Amino acid sequence: MEIKDITFAYQDNIKRLHNIAAEIAIGKITTILGPNGSGKSTLLGVLTNNLAPQQGSVILEGKTIDKYKPKELAKKLGVVHQQNSAPHDMTVEKLVYYGRLPHKKPFNQHGEEDDAKVKWALERVGLYERRHTPMDALSGGQQQRVWIAMALAQDTPYLFLDEPTSNLDIFYQYEIMELVKELCEEENLTIVMVLHDINQAIQYSHEIITMKDGEIIAHGVPEEIITVQLMQEVYNVNVVIKQDPELGMYMVPIGI
Repeated sequence: MEIKDITFAYQDNIKRLHNIAAEIAIGKITTILGPNGSGKSTLLGVLTNNLAPQQGSVILEGKTIDKYKPKELAKKLGVVHQQNSAPHDMTVEKLVYYGRLPHKKPFNQHGEEDDAKVKWALERVGLYERRHTPMDALSGGQQQRVWIAMALAQDTPYLFLDEPTSNLDIFYQYEIMELVKELCEEENLTIVMVLHDINQAIQYSHEIITMKDGEIIAHGVPEEIITVQLMQEVYNVNVVIKQDPELGMYMVPIGI
């Protein structure tokens, strides 16, 4: 996926993205970092064709994403938004079946392939045994895994996640991040996610895109771009960056 000179503004005409250019590494986890208002979720919206840029283009497999038909694009990109909702009495399995819609013709019933993909997706997130459970009977972390399962059922090579650990306690944050890592390593998915937690980004990302004021400030592997100087420039925070033989690199804020 190539991002070519993207400029985007909402109806207020205030530019939120300024000449964004980057490439997304195939088969890797790329995390978009930055303070509130930096343009992270806006960029994710452009990459998934939910927002149309005023300038530039996103090229997916040699074709600009605005040239894909909706069903065609839905076979390429799975997206899990930050805020999701479903009818309180909808079962886990029924929700995940919605991920099969891009592969179905109008009025067709579920086929064997649909059943197999939904079963695989629920097993992959560890919720097959809860498939008949209503969504409102699940914890926040379990609900997030169901939404990821629905995206997996789409059977796409790309998975986009907008703040997948927001509003989750540390146990479910760890669970979700480990799942993301496994999906990349074991299913060869290309994953792009927006995170707020810098240490999670360092630990789980192959590459990081750091943004401020609608621009990319740095893009590269965590060990090379996450520096004291970058944290001061982007977040206006003084930090210490440490290396641990078992934990690897991590960052500790020490003041402003």
